[in-house]
Amino acid sequence: MKHHTENSASEITEIWEDASDVDFQELDKAKKLRSQSKENTLASAVQLIGDGVSQVQSIGNQAVSNLVSFLNIIPEDLDPSDPTSTVDELSNDGKNVDIEHSELSASSFQYSESTSLQIGWIIRHMWLQMRSNNDVVCYCCFVLVFLWNFSLLSMVYLVSLFMYALCVNTGPSYIFWVIMLIYTEIYVLIQYLYQITIQHCGFTIQSDLLRKFGFPTDRIKSSFVICLLPLFLVYLFTLIQNSITAKDGEWFSTGFGNGKVAIVNRQRFYLDSGKGDKAKKVFQLVEQAIKLVITSCSRYWKSLTQEAESPPYFVQVSMDVEGWPEDGIQPERIESGINEILKLLHAESCKNERPNQCPCASKVQIRSIDKSTQNLCVALAVFEVVYVSSLTACIPEEQLKSLTPASDVAKEIMKAKSLGITKEVGFPYTLLSVIGGGKREVDLYAYIFGADLSAFFLVSIFYQSVIKNKSEFLEYYQLEDQFPKEYVFILMVIFFLIVVDRIIYLCSFAMGKVIFFVFNFILFTCAVTEYAWNMDTSQQNAAGLALRAIYLTKAVSFALQAIQIRYGVPHQSTLYRQFLTSEVSHVNYLGYRLYRALPFLYELRCVLDWSCTITSLTMYDWLKLEDINASLYLVKCDNDLNRAKHKHGEKQTKMTKFCNGICLFFILICVIWAPMLMYSSGNPTNITNPVNDASFQLDIKTTGGRLTLYQTTLCERISWDSLTSTSDLDPQNYLDSYNVNDIQLLCCQADASTLWLVPDVVQKQFIPSLNSGSLDMMFSWLLTRDRPKGKEAVKYERSVDPSNLPNSSEVEGVLNGSLNSFRIKSIYPRFFRVTGSGEVRPLEPEVNDVSAELVLHHGSSQWWSFHDVNSLDSYGCGGLSGPMAVVVSEETPQGFLGETLSKFSIWGLYITFVLAVGRFIRMQCSDLRMRIPYENLPSCDRLIGICEDIYAARAEGELGVEEVLYWSLVKIYRSPHFLLEYTKQPD
Repeated sequence: MKHHTENSASEITEIWEDASDVDFQELDKAKKLRSQSKENTLASAVQLIGDGVSQVQSIGNQAVSNLVSFLNIIPEDLDPSDPTSTVDELSNDGKNVDIEHSELSASSFQYSESTSLQIGWIIRHMWLQMRSNNDVVCYCCFVLVFLWNFSLLSMVYLVSLFMYALCVNTGPSYIFWVIMLIYTEIYVLIQYLYQITIQHCGFTIQSDLLRKFGFPTDRIKSSFVICLLPLFLVYLFTLIQNSITAKDGEWFSTGFGNGKVAIVNRQRFYLDSGKGDKAKKVFQLVEQAIKLVITSCSRYWKSLTQEAESPPYFVQVSMDVEGWPEDGIQPERIESGINEILKLLHAESCKNERPNQCPCASKVQIRSIDKSTQNLCVALAVFEVVYVSSLTACIPEEQLKSLTPASDVAKEIMKAKSLGITKEVGFPYTLLSVIGGGKREVDLYAYIFGADLSAFFLVSIFYQSVIKNKSEFLEYYQLEDQFPKEYVFILMVIFFLIVVDRIIYLCSFAMGKVIFFVFNFILFTCAVTEYAWNMDTSQQNAAGLALRAIYLTKAVSFALQAIQIRYGVPHQSTLYRQFLTSEVSHVNYLGYRLYRALPFLYELRCVLDWSCTITSLTMYDWLKLEDINASLYLVKCDNDLNRAKHKHGEKQTKMTKFCNGICLFFILICVIWAPMLMYSSGNPTNITNPVNDASFQLDIKTTGGRLTLYQTTLCERISWDSLTSTSDLDPQNYLDSYNVNDIQLLCCQADASTLWLVPDVVQKQFIPSLNSGSLDMMFSWLLTRDRPKGKEAVKYERSVDPSNLPNSSEVEGVLNGSLNSFRIKSIYPRFFRVTGSGEVRPLEPEVNDVSAELVLHHGSSQWWSFHDVNSLDSYGCGGLSGPMAVVVSEETPQGFLGETLSKFSIWGLYITFVLAVGRFIRMQCSDLRMRIPYENLPSCDRLIGICEDIYAARAEGELGVEEVLYWSLVKIYRSPHFLLEYTKQPD
C-alpha cells in the first residue's frame, strides 16, 4: 500500500513535470517569436537609419571632395597618417559587433576616414594660404583702419604701406613689422587711456583736433574691442606676420642678407673709450645714426628710380660639358671654382696688403645644375648671390649699395673669363654665357587705368552725397541746370592726372612716375580726409559709405602703382603690347568691345599715344594702323571662338538663336516702345503730382500802364473724390478720361487778400488812358507743385477777349467812385489741365467759361472783390464765391530718369531717341557686303604679325623699317589678290 502510494505520487510528479515542460516550451516559442519580430523591426529600423546616415555622409563626403577639388589641394603634400590609424583601430574594435551593425559601422568609418582626412586637408590648406598671404591681409587691414575713422594716427598705416612696404624692391623687413606692431600697441594703449578718462573720470573733451587724431568725442556705448575692431585686426595680423617673419629666419637667411651681417661685423663701429668723453661718444652715435638714415634713404630712392633687382638674386652660367661624368657634376666643385674666380678677380683691384685673404670679394652659392633642353652638351648652373663687391675698388660699404647684385656678379664672371682667370684657376668646364638675373617685366598699367577710371566715375556719381551730404542723385544740375564749379574742377583734376600718368607711362620716366605717385597719393588722401572731417562719416551715413568706396577704389590704384614702381616702369620697347588684345578669349573680346564703345576713350588714347611716341607715321596713318589692328583682332576672335567650333552644315543652337536673335529682337522692341511708354499715363513710375498752392490775379492794361485790380492767395484745394456729387460740376463729362486722383477743385475767397492802395493822383492820370482804345485785361493763375524740379511753379496767363471786356466808361465810373462794379464775361476757362512738363492747357472745347462781377469797396480802406456770376453752390465751393477752377494735374515720373524726361518735349525727345538709335543700328547692319573682304578672313595671323613687326620696329627705334612695313600693309589691303594670298588658311 505504501509502495503503491509512492508510485502514484511519482507518476503525478512526472505528469506535472511533463505538463510544465510543455508550457515552458510553448512560452519559449512565443518569446522567441516575439523577440524575433522585435529584432526584425529593430533591424529594419537600424537599416533605415543606417541608409539615411549613409546618404547624408555620402552627400557630405561629396561636398568636401568638391571643395578639395575646387581649392586644388594636393593630398600628397599633407600628412594623413593620424586619421588612417584611428580608422584602423576603430575597424578592428568593431569586428565583434552584429552583421548589420558591423556593415553600418564599416560604412560610417569609411566615410569618416575620407571626410575627416579631406577636412584636415582643407583646414591645413587654409592655414598655409593664410600664412603665405598674411602680409596681404595686413595691408588690407592698414587700409581698413584708415577708412574706419580717417584720422591722422591711422594715416601712418597708409604712408607705411604705399610709401615703403609695397614700393621697396626687397619687400618689408622684419624691422618694419616690429615697428608697426609697436606703433599699433601704442595706438591701442592711447585709445584705452582716453576712454578711461572720458568714461570713468567724467571729463568731456570737445575738440576738433582730437577728432582729427581719431579719438571719439562721445562715450562709447558698446565694447571697447568692438569699437576699435579694425585696430585690433591690425594688431592681430601684424603680430602673426611678425611671428611668421621671425620663424622664416629673415635675420639668418643664406642669401644676400648674409652680406649685410658680415659687412656690419667687418665695419666694427666702435668708440674710443680711453678718452672718457661721453659727449663725444653721444655725438659719434648721432653722427653714425644720421649717416645710416641718409644712406638708407639714398639707397631707397635709387631703388625706386633706377632698375633695381628684387631678391633672390640668381645668376645662370652655361658650361660646355663634352661628356657627362657617370656620377654627375659635383656642385661643390663648381661653386668653389666660381668663388675662386671671383676672389682672384677682386684681388686685382683690392688695396689690402693681403688681397687673397680679403673678405670683400663677391660670393655665390649654387642652387641647381641641369642639362640644357636645347643642347645636351651644355650644363646650366644656377647660383644665388650671397654678396657682391665693388667693381672699382675694395670698399666694404659698396656691398650695401649695389642695386643689381646678380648683374654685377655676371659682369665679374664674364670679365674673369676675358682675362683668362678661369684657365688660371683650372675651372673644369668652359664658360659659354652668363645671365645675371635681371628684373621681372611687370606691366600693370591696364589695371591702374581701370581703377582710376572707376574712381573717376564714382566721384562723378556720388559727388552730391559726399560734398553736399545729400542722398539725391545728381541733384546739383536738376535744380540749377548747371554744374557747380567745384564739381567740374574735381573731375578735371582727376581726368588730367590720368592723362599725366599715361604720358609718364609712354615716356618710361621712372623718376617722374615716383614723383607723380607721391603727389597723387598726398593730394587724394588729404582731399578725402578733409572731406571726411567736414561731414558725418558714421556707418549709417550714405555720404560716408560713398567716400569710403571712392577712396577704396583709389587705394587699389595706389597699391598697383606701388607694385609697378617696385618692379620698375616698363621699358618703351615693351609698350606696344596692348592688354586686351594680348589674348584671344571671351573676356578679352567683350572687354575690347566695351573699350571701343566708350565715347572718346579710343580716340583720346590714339591721339595721345601718337603725340608721345617717336614714329615716322602721320597721325592719320597711325589711326589707320590702329583700326587695322583692331579689326584683325576682332576677326581672329570670331574665327577662334565661333567659327572654329562650327562644323559645316551644322545648325545653329537654340542658345545662340536666343542670345543673338530673340534678345536682340526684344531690345529693338523696347527701343521703339519704351520711350512712348515712359511718356504715357501708364508709366509705372508715375506718381500723383497735386497742386499744393494756388493764387489768382486780374490786371488791367492800357497805354498809360498796368494796374493790378484783384489779387488773392486764399484758395482752397479740394480733391475730386472728396466731393459728394460731381455730376453738376462736370455735366459734359470732360473729366471722364482722367484719373480722379489727379483732379482738384480750386475755390478762392471773393475778397482780395491785398488792399487797393493806388493813390488818387495816379488814378486820375490813369483814367484818361481808358478811352484810348487799347483797353486790355489779363488774368493769371499761379500754381505750385512738387515736380518737376526747376518747374515747380506754373503760371497760366492770358488776355480776355476784347469782345468780352466791359465798357471803358464802366471801368472809369468805378475808379472815380460813381459806380461800384463792372462785369467781365468769359475771363478764363473753368476747366484746364497742367501737363507733366509744366504747361497749362485748357480742355477742349472751351465752354462754361468763368464770368465775374468786380466790385470796388470803399470805406476806411479800399479793396476789390471778384464774384462769380454763375451759381456757386452747384460747383461745390460752398460759400466761396471768388475765382474757381477745376484743374487736372497730370502725373509725373519719379526718380532721376523721370525728372530728366519731364524737362523735354515728348515728341522731340522721342523722335530724337528713336531716330538716333535706329540710325546707329542701320549703320551696323547696312553695307555688310562691303565688309566681307576685311572681316571674313580665313586666317589673319600673317597680317597680325606684320602689325606686331611695325610696333616692334617702332619700339626699337627702327623708323625706316616701321614705315616700310606700314606701306607694305597698305599695299596688301589695296590689292584683293595680295589680301587673298596673305589670309589663306595654312595647310
